[in-house]
Order: sequence, then structure tokens, then C-alpha cells
Amino acid sequence: MKKIFLIFFVAIIVIFVAPVRSFAQNTLLSEREMLVKLYEKMEEISKQQIEISKQLAVNNAKIEGMDKRIDSLEKSTDKRFDDANKRMDMLFYTMLAILAGIFGLIGFVVYDRQASVKPILEDNKQLAKEIEQLSQRELRHEENVANYFKKIAQIDSRFAGIL
Repeated sequence: MKKIFLIFFVAIIVIFVAPVRSFAQNTLLSEREMLVKLYEKMEEISKQQIEISKQLAVNNAKIEGMDKRIDSLEKSTDKRFDDANKRMDMLFYTMLAILAGIFGLIGFVVYDRQASVKPILEDNKQLAKEIEQLSQRELRHEENVANYFKKIAQIDSRFAGIL
């Protein structure tokens, strides 16, 4: 009975162990295949990661180049605005100088007119005084002449009709 039991036990083990063993082998094979596939996927992912990092490096270089270009454009634009501001300042100061010159010229003309008219007015006043003096002298001379003619007319009757 022990032999039967042993045979029976071996048969059961063979019946049950063989599928388990084949299952384990299949499982091990499938796990190995999965590990190989996983390893291949990881290699593929690392290759993609390397490519992405290369592209990022290229893109970063492009971005740095673009940043440099933008900075240079910004500097040139700032320089242009500064130059334009300097030109506008110069234009403003030039206009201010021209305006000051015009007002200075007007002031000089007014001053010159007053300066040139003042001696003429003084001469006119002096001439008016001289004319007044001369007219008064002439009146006195006329009165003197009239008095002389009256005296002559009193002395000589021929001159009486003149006055």
C-alpha cells in the first residue's frame, strides 16, 4: 500500500507539478520577455530623452540667440530714441535762440527809434525856442521901426501917410 500510495503521490505531484512547473516556466519566460521588453522600452525612452535634451539644448541656444537679438534690437531702439530726443532738444534750443533773437531785434529797433528820435525832438524844442525868440525880436524891431516912423512922421509930414 505504501507503494501505491507513493505511486499515487508521485502521480499527483507529476500531474499537479508539471503544469505548475510549465506555468512557472511560462511565467518566468513571460517575465523575462517582459523584462526584456521593459529594458528595450527603457532604452528607447532614454534615447528619446537624449534626443529631447539635444533638441532642448538646440532650442535653448536658439532662444539665447533670439534673446541676444532682442537685446541688441532693444539697445538700438533705445539709442534711436535717445538720438531723437537729443535732436528734439537741439531743435527746441534753436527755436528758443531764434525767438530770443527776434525779441532782441525788436527791442533794439524800439530803443534805436527812441534814441534817434530824442535828439530830433530836442532840436525841435530848441528850434521852437529860437523861433519864439526871433519872433519876439522881430516884433520888437517892428515896434521900434514903427516908433521911428512915428517920430519921423511927426518931424516930416511927407512920411505921415505911410503909417
